[in-house]
Amino acid sequence: MLYFLLFITELILLFVLSGKLINSLTSIFFRITRSHRAAIHIMAIIFLPGTIFHELAHLLFAGVMLVPVGELDVVPQIEGQSVKLGSVQIAKTDPLRRTIIGVAPVIFGLLLIFTALYFIQSSGEFIWWQAALVLYLVFAICNTMFSSKKDVEGVIGFLVAIFLVCILLIAFLYFINPLSLQKVWVWLSNLNLNFAENFFKSADLYLLVPLALDALIVFTGRSFKRLFKS
Repeated sequence: MLYFLLFITELILLFVLSGKLINSLTSIFFRITRSHRAAIHIMAIIFLPGTIFHELAHLLFAGVMLVPVGELDVVPQIEGQSVKLGSVQIAKTDPLRRTIIGVAPVIFGLLLIFTALYFIQSSGEFIWWQAALVLYLVFAICNTMFSSKKDVEGVIGFLVAIFLVCILLIAFLYFINPLSLQKVWVWLSNLNLNFAENFFKSADLYLLVPLALDALIVFTGRSFKRLFKS
């Protein structure tokens, strides 16, 4: 349970740092180029691998769940003062499948990050260009895997509905037979969760890598902006 809570905390921190990092880098490139369009294009190029994986995750999960998909586009498009790095057209579907497709980039992104870091850890020999490539991919993926506002349409409502159903189920079991809740708790306590515990323990360690990368870049970006002001 502790490792799971730490995992969720690290994900939240990574989400917050990701937003700060993107804003910081965009500001720096704008100061260098004096062009909003140029800064956005530079950002699009830097995060292109992450954008590709993000849209492919939507596409793959939609395909697995038999949801029709349309055109996949990873060419950045400037829309006013913002940029759309990529998109994939997905047909309307039920809330459950919409939720899974919406959070697919996070699931797919974490899987790729953990696999890449495990590859480096277990290789047994340090090859600098492989390490640099993996760190770059981890950086690009972890800062593009979080779902956009469009991705999470209906997700909050669906999760709230699931939460309410769970509350109603617990209340129903309590009023029918209070001891039934105790039996459920005992059953859950006796489950062998060693695999899950080991997974989240390793995941917590792996997430420290993108957290450290983002924190370092955000700190460097702030120092760089102070240098510009001085």
